[in-house]
Amino acid sequence: MLILLLTSCAADTSDTGDIPVEGRVRLVTDEHVALPFITLGQGLPQGTLSLTLDADRGSTTGVTITPSDDFNLVGDDGPLAAGETRTYTVRYSGDASIPLINYGHVTLAVEDESVDVTLSVVIGDPDLPDASWTADAWGERATLALPSAPFPYEGSAYDDPSVLVFVPDGLSDRGDLGVVTHLHGHNTTIDAIVAEQHLVEQHALSGRNAILIVPQGPVDAASGDFGRLAAPDGHANLVRDVLSVLYRDGVITRPNTDGVVLTAHSGGYLATAAILDAGGLPVTGVHLFDALYGERATFAAFAEGGGVFRSSYTATGGTTDENEALADDLAGAGLDVGTLSDVDLYAGPVGIAAMDAAHAACVSDERAYARWLATSGLPHRPSAAPELLSVVSDGDNAVVTWQADAGGEALRYRVEGSEDGSRWSFLTDTGETTTIVAATPWIRVRTTDVRYGESEPSDTYGGTGADWLVVDGFDRVLDGSWSEPVHPFAATVGNALGAYSVATNEAVASGAVRLSDYPRVLWLLGDEGTADRTFDPTERAAVQAYVDAGGTFVASGAEVAYATDPAWLDDVLHAALVSDDAATTTVEGWTVGDAYPEDYPDVLTGDEILWSWSTGGAAAVGWDGRVAVIGFGLENLSTRELTAAVAELVAWLE
Repeated sequence: MLILLLTSCAADTSDTGDIPVEGRVRLVTDEHVALPFITLGQGLPQGTLSLTLDADRGSTTGVTITPSDDFNLVGDDGPLAAGETRTYTVRYSGDASIPLINYGHVTLAVEDESVDVTLSVVIGDPDLPDASWTADAWGERATLALPSAPFPYEGSAYDDPSVLVFVPDGLSDRGDLGVVTHLHGHNTTIDAIVAEQHLVEQHALSGRNAILIVPQGPVDAASGDFGRLAAPDGHANLVRDVLSVLYRDGVITRPNTDGVVLTAHSGGYLATAAILDAGGLPVTGVHLFDALYGERATFAAFAEGGGVFRSSYTATGGTTDENEALADDLAGAGLDVGTLSDVDLYAGPVGIAAMDAAHAACVSDERAYARWLATSGLPHRPSAAPELLSVVSDGDNAVVTWQADAGGEALRYRVEGSEDGSRWSFLTDTGETTTIVAATPWIRVRTTDVRYGESEPSDTYGGTGADWLVVDGFDRVLDGSWSEPVHPFAATVGNALGAYSVATNEAVASGAVRLSDYPRVLWLLGDEGTADRTFDPTERAAVQAYVDAGGTFVASGAEVAYATDPAWLDDVLHAALVSDDAATTTVEGWTVGDAYPEDYPDVLTGDEILWSWSTGGAAAVGWDGRVAVIGFGLENLSTRELTAAVAELVAWLE
């Protein structure tokens, strides 16, 4: 049972001539009452609600009961004795002739105290199927043959009723609950696109308190027809059935949604436009991944109406002209049309830009789906870790900065520190997104909430000085050897280096942290590959300016040469790829793979060989005594071996 406790002292009623009553009056009640799930034709559900007068005296008045429409409370409304607990019957009295979800509340008042209790009822479609839920580290999922699925639909040749439903780990229904519906493109199935585009993982990584719905459209067909889903109220019916299953199965008890986002790839744009026109639910965000082949007026009206709108195009997708025309239309209407960079995603609701990705990969490359959802306006999931941006230290203090959540909530944050990376202590808490603490070798941040508790911790950084800037460019989670959403690697390597600060590659790209403020920079890439963009154009320009100005620069990553533009790598860092696979994990007697499996470490060539693989190729090369490229992640060495490797590296740089 969820308990809501409200306290106050009895009001001074001397102005009305009443005799003041001594003592505290407190009402203790259920926070929410979820009436039992029923299916159509089973009658009207009812439940119970308890109310306790937690006081050293009885109440001077009875209980005033004010329910919202369609709900009634039945029970004694007389005065309460001290400590009395009273039980009321909660009944739904509204329309029970159709499948529905109804969310209401009741106010209970005694003297000058009142409490609100939310109420919910779900009457499900009799054809709702049983769900077989499977769980993994990301959450729970089930594929259902829903009666509101796009197909089978009259006059259509398609008949697959499958709908994938995903609930991210840590989803809470105690606050706002969002809904994301993804419409796939041509010639595919939901099983294929969920795996290939990493929709489940990216949805979880976005940190949104929302469920994901992926309906099957035409199976392996070049068609954008989504049947029943594109009909009037089709989307509302689909969401109703999904929430009904979740309610029935006890996954949620509060089926109250706030925030609906539509995402579409390629041919999914047609159904997206139809849902905007007549889907039956208000939509707050639309994300088109190389999908704007038409319906430009519908999407323009949505963006001009204040919706969060994002649209990408690729060199081969065929949507360039429509996207550029829509960008012009929106700019002409007075909207600020941003790019799809992280800075612009957080800064404004409208973004239209080209993506350096293949048409089939534009949803997953650079974690685009997760990044767009994170800034879609959907509510924050209480368990989701905040995103650290930088820890900048002068040796005495450290300025800790993290990304403001784009869900619109006022969050509180707790900053924690450690001397050894194992035993953590409280440093400070704040409602801001930056704070100053004492220089500390290991630092992380959590969100905190009196309702939900604390979130998972962020990446682990630290700040002990300014001899080194460690740039955390290791963003790969999808299809990589490291699959956790956060990591401690910047702190691991930074503490081996000595006096260090940390910034994300995004903080460098935005100009929030400048490479030129540091004599030495170590850029960590982990096992980032081509889909993750080891160095994007803005980052390449920043690194080139730093190296050209005489800065000391080290790049470390298992795919650093394989995934980086070869001309830039050769011209600026004076290194090149020989092979994508050293066929060993042994380098200079050290073993790579302590933190995560090392599959394909790079073999390099360059001006000077610093370290060699046991198979004979170069594992690290250097130039001019101040630039080094390492073909594996330094963080992937054991603590002892990392200490030795860093000592050798620093000695060479000096």
